Order: sequence, then C-alpha cells, then structure tokens
Amino acid sequence: MAVQIKKVAQDTYLLDCGKDPFFSISNIAYFLGGEMPVLIDPGSGTAAAELLDGMGLLGIDLQRLSYIIPTHIHLDHGGGAGYLAQRLPKPKVVLHPRGATHLIDTSVLVRGARLIFGQNFEQVLGPVVPIPEERVHVASDGEVIRLGKRELKIIFSPGHAVHHIALFDSLTKGLFCGDALGFLSESMPDVPFPVGLSPFDPRAYVETIDKLAALHPKVVFYAHHGARTEVDQLIGKVKEICQAFDDIIHKGIKAGEDDQQISQRILDYSSGLAQQAELPVFARVGISGYIQYYRNHRNNS
Repeated sequence: MAVQIKKVAQDTYLLDCGKDPFFSISNIAYFLGGEMPVLIDPGSGTAAAELLDGMGLLGIDLQRLSYIIPTHIHLDHGGGAGYLAQRLPKPKVVLHPRGATHLIDTSVLVRGARLIFGQNFEQVLGPVVPIPEERVHVASDGEVIRLGKRELKIIFSPGHAVHHIALFDSLTKGLFCGDALGFLSESMPDVPFPVGLSPFDPRAYVETIDKLAALHPKVVFYAHHGARTEVDQLIGKVKEICQAFDDIIHKGIKAGEDDQQISQRILDYSSGLAQQAELPVFARVGISGYIQYYRNHRNNS
C-alpha cells in the first residue's frame, strides 16, 4: 500500500502505512516538518521501508531528518527504527533508557517477537536491525528537544510498557501519546481502550493518564488512529474504563472466578461501550495483561 499523508496540524503530518497484518490496526507515524524534521513512531521494519519509499516519492527528504523517536520499542512503534538508522546517516534515535538497551542489542527483543509472532515474523514485519550505540540518544524524563521553532518535551509514561515515552509539542500544544492514552480504532473511534498487553502495570497506566492530562494538550495524536481535539472527553473516558476494569477484576478474583470468566465480564462491559457484538482483536488480547497483573499482585491490591 502506498503511504497516505495527511496534514493534521501546523507542520505536522500523519503517515498511514496501512494495516498491521497480525492485529489489523493502522500503522501510523507522524512527521514533524521545519528546520529540524522529526519522525515519530516509525513502526515495524516493513512500515519503515514503506515510509522511506513513499515519502521520497512525495518529495519529503528523509535525509534531512534530525531525530527518529519511537514512543516505545514494541515492533509496531519502534521495530523499524534500526532499519531507518541504517539507511539515513544523520538522525539520532531517541529512546527511553529501558528501551535503548534492547535496540542497541536486539537479541532479547527478537526472541520475544518470535514467541509472540512466530519464528518467521521478519517475513511479515521486517527485520529488527540493531542501532549503533553512538546513534542513540538516551532520553531523560522532562528533557526538552529543541527543533528551531518548536520544542518537544519528553514525558516518561509507564504502564503500557516500562520504556514508554510521550512527547508534548510546543508548536501545536499537541501530545504524541503512543499507547499511553488507550487505543482508538475505526470500529470504536470514541472509546479509548486500555492497551493491557502483558507485562502491563494498570496502576502506573492510570498515573500516566493523570500526568499527561495535567499538560492540558489541545490535541492528542493517537498512535493507531489520528489527531483528536476532544482531549478532556477522551482522557476522562480512558480513565473511567481503566477504573471499571479494575473493579471487575477485583470482584472476579474475590469471587474465585477463573481468567476466562473475568475476561468475559470485561468483554461484556466493553462491548456495551462500543455498541457492537465483538471488539477488535487488539482490544480483546489486551485484557490479559490486566488480569495477569492483579493475579500477580492480589495480596497488594
């Protein structure tokens, strides 16, 4: 599929590389133009290759890139960062300290990907290429990256992953949230569903939601959906859903229910929110991390 490019804010462009073959979710990156261009969430190796070709055909010179910034190192966000770094000599790759290690030495990341996606995952998602250590910029919480007329503030945002960051843009007052504020899909465009793939920390997730809400962004750039301006409504909704999940799981564990019974209760609740019989695969799979967390922490919950 040809890359679809859409301007979503001042000097800010959404890059749609089509659907992920495993979960059927949109592969979306963001390109920030200006004096020092930035690419946020380049996606898998396959998506990154499409970006490289597609943006060149559209006259966007990625050789000018200053930074590549995955919000986290899951393959649908950062798997292609090394592929791009190999082909683009200039940009630094900005990573959370907990993520940098695994993109400099990709052995653990690749081993995990084989367990999740199969031994031949590279045939679909592309290679996970190591990034030379000198090309990596290890981020600090609260650090500001100055890009001329705009600045990006890095906010550590654990929960979905310990190596997750969000980015607040001074030019648009927008927040690039990765998966920290839930997952929006075509079938549930107004329901930000918590992304609880294991390992997942729902308490840190809610703390992150509050931390990002305190920035008062005017627009949220969702990782798999696009730009939305109903910020308070969407942030309030994802927190409400998180709290409902917590309540359902605690009650289920206390009642002696097994994981399947608890999962069905969450699905019943969630399907009502989305007003449909079946949730997207990505949303359904994400319930497991929630349940697993509270099984492991039942004495402290």
